[in-house]
Amino acid sequence: AARGARRAAGGMSAAAGSAQDALERSRELQAAGQVEQALTAAKEALEQFRASGDQAGLAEALRCVVGAQIELLEVPPERVQQAVKEEAAKIKKSLPDGKVADALMHLAAAEVHLFKAESDQALKAATEAANALAKEGQYRHESAALQMVVNAQLMRSNGPKALAAANAGLSSAQKAGDRHAEGSAWLAVATARHVSGGEDAREAARRAAAMFSELGDRSSQAAGFLLSSRVALTKGDFQGASSSARDALAIALDTQNGPQAAAAAEALAEAQLADESVGRDVVLQEAERTLTAVEGIAAGSHFKGVAQAMGVVVLAHTAARGVDSALALVKRYIEDLRERGDRRGEVRMLHKLATMSPVPPEALNSAQAALALAQKIGDTSQEFAIKNTMTDIYVARGKIEKAPTRKLAMRALNDLAKALESQDADRFQDAAKYLDGFYTALRQEDIQAVMSSVIAKDPIQYMTFLKENGQALVDDKPAAAATGCTARGLAHEIMYFGFTSGGISYGPRYRINMAPYKRFNNETSTIGIVRLNDASDSWE
Repeated sequence: AARGARRAAGGMSAAAGSAQDALERSRELQAAGQVEQALTAAKEALEQFRASGDQAGLAEALRCVVGAQIELLEVPPERVQQAVKEEAAKIKKSLPDGKVADALMHLAAAEVHLFKAESDQALKAATEAANALAKEGQYRHESAALQMVVNAQLMRSNGPKALAAANAGLSSAQKAGDRHAEGSAWLAVATARHVSGGEDAREAARRAAAMFSELGDRSSQAAGFLLSSRVALTKGDFQGASSSARDALAIALDTQNGPQAAAAAEALAEAQLADESVGRDVVLQEAERTLTAVEGIAAGSHFKGVAQAMGVVVLAHTAARGVDSALALVKRYIEDLRERGDRRGEVRMLHKLATMSPVPPEALNSAQAALALAQKIGDTSQEFAIKNTMTDIYVARGKIEKAPTRKLAMRALNDLAKALESQDADRFQDAAKYLDGFYTALRQEDIQAVMSSVIAKDPIQYMTFLKENGQALVDDKPAAAATGCTARGLAHEIMYFGFTSGGISYGPRYRINMAPYKRFNNETSTIGIVRLNDASDSWE
């Protein structure tokens, strides 16, 4: 009905209407996890728009094609990027839909940049698209562009700007009067609120879920439930987190969406492990049931969430059976995925082995194998994550010069110094937030050398600027008073996996020494004490 209304309102021809239907079908299939079918529909729409001379429609369809090709790794990212450039060069801006089409091409380009972890280029392309679409009064498309800005800002660790972009995207969607676009915008708002520490993130996620429920979009509704679960978990509402995760899991299984079922199972397992009233064997059994279901949904496909569901079983297995047993399970899964020909899943599991292994050489070998395979298949998204893990390993072994992210870290540090030299507060804050993700690849003397070269030009002026922008280089802050502080018990499995995500699990074998507790209502937190395995003495 919505498609018919849009077609009638725009005086759309039958051919254009057919192309629009194919495009809508592609989006629905993509949201439902049926990526291969989504790609077929998107290609159909692309060619129909091309035949009718609809430049804006072609650009919109191209973005769907690009998104599916990237997810399937059907075409190397570089070739996808080149294809977008070639199509963009054909746009005739002098035609009525030329400016809109050009802006939508920028969105397709931003899609590729995000996959390649090129956050600066993605941000530039998405921002330019949003500005151009706003001038053309294309509020629905502007909202989509701003949601891409949100993703780029989050990749750059800039929560406040991500939240500002999300709010702007919500406003644009509401101007457009498009309920589906508004639901997507609410999801972006919820994500940005959650990451930036803002209030009412769960309320925004629930609102999105309710909106998608009204529209009959069950996959997007499940995405709202899943985000609600993540927010509840960070707030310590373990039962609420479990409830929302179960809602998402039920929808995903019912709609045969394997990747979404695996993501929901992961959220459920994490919430259950944080809840001491839930037995570890119960968590493991539920994770195994979900893996069986996802394998049934996959039916031989390599892109249906099997490896991710295996990761959930590994998480629960570690809690229920211990690290040694879980390591053996990971190695078995690697062989299984290799035999299936699921190379992307194999990368995921090799990376997991690298983060879990207690033996530094084995951890490094696993990470290098994962990196080589990720590069071979063109999975730049996993490649970036693996390089971060390898950086942690090299830093721990005192070989920071070998850290794969060191060049990026030095580039980010130089950008910070340039922002300082120009005394551009906004640019400086952006650079400082982005640098947060690379500090492990820098020596203290690196920071001192680069920043001092600028400060030496005018010490008083630059030191004043640093203090005004929250970079206190001297210990002149008053001690914070801890008042109204509360503490709760924290399941040691959660503590362990917190270390895993932080890159500490590559090293010594983790052992719980004292029951961990987490402090709340304070700027700092302490969650417990760990004991290192004796074998670590020779290298730590």
